[in-house]
Amino acid sequence: MRTQHVEAYTCRRQTGRLHEISWFSRRSVAASGAGNSSLDEYVSDDHARQASPLDLSDPKRWQAELARASKRPPGPRDLALPAFTLLRGGDLFEAPRKPRARTAPELVSRLVDEKLRLSFNGAAEPEQKAALSGLSRVVSGNPAICRRLLLAKPIEVVLIPSGRDYREYGFPPNTNPIASGIFFNDDKAPTALLGLREELVSRKRHLMVHEMTHAVHFLALTKVERESIDKFLMPVYRSRRWVDEAVAIYAEKAFGAVYSEDELDAPGLYGKTRRDWRDRSVFALFMDELLWPERP
Repeated sequence: MRTQHVEAYTCRRQTGRLHEISWFSRRSVAASGAGNSSLDEYVSDDHARQASPLDLSDPKRWQAELARASKRPPGPRDLALPAFTLLRGGDLFEAPRKPRARTAPELVSRLVDEKLRLSFNGAAEPEQKAALSGLSRVVSGNPAICRRLLLAKPIEVVLIPSGRDYREYGFPPNTNPIASGIFFNDDKAPTALLGLREELVSRKRHLMVHEMTHAVHFLALTKVERESIDKFLMPVYRSRRWVDEAVAIYAEKAFGAVYSEDELDAPGLYGKTRRDWRDRSVFALFMDELLWPERP
């Protein structure tokens, strides 16, 4: 059986007065089909998912769209994401935080109604509610994230029945058929795809956080903001695919994910990032400031 080896890599980064040491060492991982391969979303780099960065270059256009979507005139900082100050060398944590208003429930409902196209495929009501509740958690903290997704393309949310293959429901040919969850976007397609295994949504709340954070990363950030994340993480992970997964795993932890032994011992980046995460690392602070998570 063919295996892959990736040498350990260490990076030290200084941001303001915050220091972070990050690294990963990918274990010898059996080729596709190994016991933990269900954690890998794709089995090859064919049909690579693409970003559709948010275009805010025309203020009049996006302000008009936001006014229509949010049913009120936009404010000057409605889309502001000061969390990026951390990645660009600043420190948001020197001054005491001011109280911040979380996303209004009606704005979250509007996002669900207007931008999430739901395909439950016969799933029972508890699974439907668990999936929607889990996805909504990601946009229920920072109102700017919710507003940005209101300006982005729609997302088709698909619950995959137990034992069925994602590729039966429109996901690309290189999708791992037994993955726990999938986010896929083709920049030319009118909608993005977000798939969740029906049997997992009620017992793995962090699954919805992981996939919805992919949606935020791929659809709700500008090209410059995405480049800031790449610049910060690429020296550590050396692969855009792993950067994408690191962002989603850090979001899991920001929302207080509790993992099984299998998840902590998963091969590659998935297990190691979950094991090595620290709440005071720069990127953990960034994700907390970006999403404003309400932990259980």
